[in-house]
Amino acid sequence: MPRRRIWAVPAAALALAACAGGGLDRPSTEACDAVSAWMDAGSPADRRAEVTERVGDLLGRSDSTPLTDPYVRFRDTREEDLDYAAVVEAGANFLRACGDHGWERPGG
Repeated sequence: MPRRRIWAVPAAALALAACAGGGLDRPSTEACDAVSAWMDAGSPADRRAEVTERVGDLLGRSDSTPLTDPYVRFRDTREEDLDYAAVVEAGANFLRACGDHGWERPGG
């Protein structure tokens, strides 16, 4: 029985460390919020460049972000090359990556 207690402490510490490492920092969270607001507004094509620039600036201020690759795919998906649905899907994929790292959509 005492052996179980010895392993319980390191196991709890590892679980807490895993949770702490999975979250997003403030600039990354704000980037997720910006894409979410754009999508909630109907993903207007005339605001995409503004949102893309803002998200890029925010992620540039982040110390470390797991959102870089999804952002690059969102940024580099061009409506001239594909239909606009591909741009919206790239935005949705970015938000999925946000959620995978603990971000929750504002308001639910």
